[in-house]
Amino acid sequence: MSDSQQRRSIFSGLLLILLGTLFLLYRFDPALRLGTLIWRFWPVLIILWGVAKLFDHLAARSSGERTTVLTGGEAALLILVIFALAGLGVADRVRKRHPDFDLRFNPFAEKYSRSEELAAQKVAAGAHIAIQTAHGNISVHAGDGNELRVTVNKSASDSSESAADQRMDEAKAVIEPTSDGFSVHPSSGAGAVTMNLDVEVPKTAHVTVNADHGDVTVAGVSGVVDAGNHNGDIEIHDAGSDVNATLDGGDLRVANVAGNVSVSGHGNEIDVSDVTGDATLDGEFFGPIRVRNVAKTTHFVSQRSDLTLIHMTGRMELDSGDLQVSDVAGSVKLTTHNKDIDVENVAGRLEIADSHADIKMRYAQPPTDAVSVTNDSGEVSLTLPGTAGFEISAVSRNGEVDSEFASPTLQLANDDNVGKLNGKFGSHGPKITIVTSYGTISLHKRS
Repeated sequence: MSDSQQRRSIFSGLLLILLGTLFLLYRFDPALRLGTLIWRFWPVLIILWGVAKLFDHLAARSSGERTTVLTGGEAALLILVIFALAGLGVADRVRKRHPDFDLRFNPFAEKYSRSEELAAQKVAAGAHIAIQTAHGNISVHAGDGNELRVTVNKSASDSSESAADQRMDEAKAVIEPTSDGFSVHPSSGAGAVTMNLDVEVPKTAHVTVNADHGDVTVAGVSGVVDAGNHNGDIEIHDAGSDVNATLDGGDLRVANVAGNVSVSGHGNEIDVSDVTGDATLDGEFFGPIRVRNVAKTTHFVSQRSDLTLIHMTGRMELDSGDLQVSDVAGSVKLTTHNKDIDVENVAGRLEIADSHADIKMRYAQPPTDAVSVTNDSGEVSLTLPGTAGFEISAVSRNGEVDSEFASPTLQLANDDNVGKLNGKFGSHGPKITIVTSYGTISLHKRS
């Protein structure tokens, strides 16, 4: 009996169809952000593989042919497709970070630049000024007068200065009146021309700034500031009112704000300092995240953490594996997991919920409000002044409790792999409750 023939799979054809479709889309619209699409939808490759193998199996059953999971040719084609998709992703990232970069190979291209000023416009007090550019940075600063002044710095790369000049001539930026103020934006022919906008506004203006591909800087504006970008950094300082920032990648720095600060979206490093109101951060930021000197409430929420601090005179710093908090005049509530927590000098109530990490707490002065800690699979360390008074209930399941405080009113027991410390120390003090598993609870005297 002769061996049955091996059936040729449709998987290679599906791969080529997918790759050709992506290249066709990129050909028609290089700004489609295929890199983001590939990153999100790469499991489509597995789906195609499964569909192809299911079809092959059903067809082979009716014809008596054999099938294989993956042939050598299919494996080579799959590797080629993966490299091609990775190349599209890299090209997309380069375009996002350097919008004036021409992905076409042109060894004779040079970059040419020039500046022009738009006609100044008188602005009413408290007017709304909206500023946008597709490719380029936006810098906004407050002036002493009541005029809106815009300087446009254009740049383009081409094989000759005349060709670059022609592209820059076609790229226009305009100031248009709106119902509540003015709008500054490109009007036509922007294309691959970079437009950096330097804008002077009246100090009392309400400013909205959006850069699709570039950095945003706002300084000295006493009105509300709304800032957003898609692939760049945001820096706002010396603001006299509320600041609202939306990130889609990049870093954020906000300092010296006489109002509230609200940050949302996703990005990298976040630095917020010297805020007279609330500071609210809502999103996924890869960090580090630093917040310092917030007069009212600091609230940070993400998929892994929910942190609330009242009147932080010190700082909070959060990165991928650690959370540090120091010098808070009010209460603190920290809920997170897989992060080592280090807390120092909280005047108000302290509540911590963590898992798979260690927790350290230190007090320079005796605590005056309750301390509540719940941890899972991690150690807990609490350091207090020797003069502190407190009532404590500490339990370590599958662990021990150590204490440098001794008193007839304190009962310490480590039996059957369970550690317990209960009772009072001193004449009066707050209630301290600590529960952990698979870790040691340590109570230290501050030297």
